[in-house]
Amino acid sequence: MPLVPREKIDDVRERTNIVDIVKRHVELKRAGTGSWKGLCPFHSEKTPSFHVHEPRQFFHCFGCGEKGDVISFLVKIEQRPFMDVLTDLAGLAGVDLDVRPLTPAERRARQEQESERDRMFRTMELAAAFFEEQYAGPAGAAARSYVEGRGIGPEVRQRFRVGYAPARWDALSSHLSAHKIPHSVMEQLGLVGVNDRGMYDFFRDRVMLPVLDRQRRVVGFGGRLLDPDAKDRKYVNSPESPLFHKKEQLYGLHAAMDAIRKTGRAVVVEGNFDVLALHQAGVEEAVAPMGTALTVEQITGIGKLARSVTVVFDGDTAGQRAAQKAVPLFVEADVDGRVARLPAGVDPDDFVRDTAGGGADAFRRLVEGARPMLDQFIQDSAEEASIPGKMAALERVTELLVRVRNTTKRELYAGQLAGVLGMTTQQVTRALREAAARAQRPAAPAAQASASAGPTPARAKFPPEELHLLVLLARYPELISTPEAVRAAELLVHPALRRLHRAATTALGEEGRLDVAAWLDAAAPEVAPTVSAALMDGSLADVADPPGLLRKLSARLQLQRLEAEMAMNERQSRQAHVQGDLEALRALSLRGIELRKTKEGLQAALQRP
Repeated sequence: MPLVPREKIDDVRERTNIVDIVKRHVELKRAGTGSWKGLCPFHSEKTPSFHVHEPRQFFHCFGCGEKGDVISFLVKIEQRPFMDVLTDLAGLAGVDLDVRPLTPAERRARQEQESERDRMFRTMELAAAFFEEQYAGPAGAAARSYVEGRGIGPEVRQRFRVGYAPARWDALSSHLSAHKIPHSVMEQLGLVGVNDRGMYDFFRDRVMLPVLDRQRRVVGFGGRLLDPDAKDRKYVNSPESPLFHKKEQLYGLHAAMDAIRKTGRAVVVEGNFDVLALHQAGVEEAVAPMGTALTVEQITGIGKLARSVTVVFDGDTAGQRAAQKAVPLFVEADVDGRVARLPAGVDPDDFVRDTAGGGADAFRRLVEGARPMLDQFIQDSAEEASIPGKMAALERVTELLVRVRNTTKRELYAGQLAGVLGMTTQQVTRALREAAARAQRPAAPAAQASASAGPTPARAKFPPEELHLLVLLARYPELISTPEAVRAAELLVHPALRRLHRAATTALGEEGRLDVAAWLDAAAPEVAPTVSAALMDGSLADVADPPGLLRKLSARLQLQRLEAEMAMNERQSRQAHVQGDLEALRALSLRGIELRKTKEGLQAALQRP
């Protein structure tokens, strides 16, 4: 990565309005002067807890704890590298980044400092590039023929970085060894295996389909066997590794994110080549699980990008069973899941390539007409005609309905279930109560385990005037170095606030500015939410006279310290009286008079405008 002067990054931040950028992804409503709020894009919620503070240019979610500035927001929401985001924002802000390439010495230093995780990503990138080279070369002729025969054009192939793993036992491992990649790293990433004969390539004679994360980094591979007579599995995926977690990854998500954000819809199909075929046909919202059934982790992740997720199943019995298994996961993840059914024995690849049947347009209509999963699940229950069948369907559906978080939605579905099964609303309501009771019974051990894990740290409570002072200085950092602010900071009693003040002073001295998001990041977990909430309330967004407010806060803190000293003086006076120490009593009495006069002066100062 090239080097960018720190002042240039600061310039980009200062010239970019975070509210304008966040509004591209979040519907914000004003929540006071300089403060905005909306539903958090980083976790599922019904009540807004995501706040943006316009004057200080940072965001904070009080639900999941995500916080940062405009650059970190885009890095997180768009899953793009820091430099990509910075370059785009600089172009919009009219800032010349003055980027310079690394010198050979700097590049060597960076490589020496390369973390183990960085080395893993570099290894996976080397492997993907190797497979792409093999695909384009003489060895990849059969792979090219297979991919082209599936109707995949060069643009989609390049976007998905399709490659080929040679049939040799050591083709990839030799290539990686030439790039100084240790065998232990290759094995850890599932690129090679080891047996009594030595080391061998895990993927051989396969069309290679890299799995890329949201930052478009290669984290794993799927491989499709070319030789139909080979005694091996047709499809294999990378084994679990520090980078690749099968239950979390969705194939094709890196290429589908833009389309999903644009349409608000994701389409989940079964196979990797189904994804390629759909993207070739222009259905670019398509993704697929990694050769296994959908997981709640995958659904939760895609639900953060899409307003609805349509899962495309076969119309046969197996497809119905798959749909029924998916419904509880969507309910648990609180994601709007929908189901579209293909004709029996037809997969998405066949469907979109069948131009006589409508092709891609027919597939889009199928997805647009997809039914909500719970609607379909309840409708399928109508097939249970016998009394035992209806009772089993009632129990099966109500076990799901009690997990629906929205009360109104749950009641509407209960009414729909009653109509489908030919039962009364009271019968379904009673079944819901019984299902809720069953759901609560096994929860006790989990609750005990959670309690034994230790309590969640509570938010710290601070003296109001001390917190108010710190927030004022964070809002107007130009005041921090003034004599009045220095005197006021000496009156801070709470140790966490004293540490935060020191951190702010240090940041201003070293960087000439206060990066509020980074400043809060450095605070203790129980401290940051309270300070962030105080910053977000907007009460200090437009202070007419910040130095005047600083003087008043300083006077109040002095008054509090003075009152504490007066209380101590009174206790010591009573003790001296009991002990008959007249000399101490006289000195304490004189001190009491001085303290009262000082208090009167401070009170008078507070009365003045």
